[in-house]
This record gives sequence, structure tokens and C-alpha cells, in this order.
Amino acid sequence: MTNSHTASAAALDESKDLDKIVLYALDEAMEKLEQKGELEPFTVILHGGNLRVESHPGEDAVECFNAASTALQLLAHLMDAYVFAYDGYISTDSDTRDAIIVERGRPGAAEAEAYAVLYTLDEGEGGVLSFEEGIYDLGPASSMLQGAPATSDDLELL
Repeated sequence: MTNSHTASAAALDESKDLDKIVLYALDEAMEKLEQKGELEPFTVILHGGNLRVESHPGEDAVECFNAASTALQLLAHLMDAYVFAYDGYISTDSDTRDAIIVERGRPGAAEAEAYAVLYTLDEGEGGVLSFEEGIYDLGPASSMLQGAPATSDDLELL
């Protein structure tokens, strides 16, 4: 999955519930990528003060995205907010970078917000994974609670 927004440093506040969930999802995603060498997309759903984590396996990015979107749409009436985490990349003016991307949204909101942590995998050093410092604010993204199932063309536009 791609994201081609201009990235800026994110100012997340650990005292705010939704920001805490974004930080939790990023930490979990980085840990899974470090341990397993891959990241199965997952959502964190907030309801009341409770969190529910759901994995979304699939054969390809479209299948994973649609599984997450379907699960979120089915649970929308029960949730206060969601965070969707996945391994993707960010296209910038100068290059394309690997990134863990999280999107957070709320039922009824037309847009979600996207954040990313960039990383590099040095295959020549035996697969050394290193994460860049900081979280980037990618700006608005389409809410996963809106619209029809995704196609591969849609994911290129994210």
C-alpha cells in the first residue's frame, strides 16, 4: 500500500486516548516487523475504555485491506475509534521509502488521519532492520468506514 502525502513531524499527545492507541499500534507493528520480518495488517478498535486487536491476513494488499474494512464496517456501531496498521511505503518527490503506516478514524468522520514510521532493511548486513526516529504526519486519508471494497488501483492512490 502506498501513501504519497507530504510528511511532517507528528505531534501526538500521550494523554489523549486516540494518540495513545496510535503509539501503541506503531510500537506493536515495529515489534512484529522486527521479530517476524513481516507485518500482518491489524486494527485496534476502541470502545469505551477497552481495546480490541484484530489481525487481517490475506494473499495480497487488496485482500488484507478489504478484510480490515469489512471488519471495521461491521463493528462501526460498537466502536469509538479505530487504528489500522500495515507495512507499506511512502512516495516522496525524491524517492520511495518503506514505512509502517497507521490510519486512525472515527465512525461518522469522512476522513481518517495517517501517520508513519520510516524504516530501512539492509539486506547486505544479514537483514538488519532500522527504524528512523520520529513519527510523520501524512495528513488526511479516506476513512475505512466509508465506501466500497478497494481495488489494487485504489490502494495506489492512498
